[in-house]
Amino acid sequence: MEAEKQYTLSVLTEDRAGLLNHLTVILNRRKINIDSLNVSTTEVAGISRFTIVITTTRDSADNCCKQFRKL
Repeated sequence: MEAEKQYTLSVLTEDRAGLLNHLTVILNRRKINIDSLNVSTTEVAGISRFTIVITTTRDSADNCCKQFRKL
């Protein structure tokens, strides 16, 4: 069984209403708790950066990243 580690995910997105909810639903479906969450604007207008820290396995973190890309 793979050991759980802490991963920091940095997600760049367009500013859209409800996007935070979509990201948390992806994590919730996999029963992953968010250890830390920060949302900030970037130098580019209309683009936000979500910095999410989670504790999970590598495979689960990779699957979350794939789902985030689909959004």
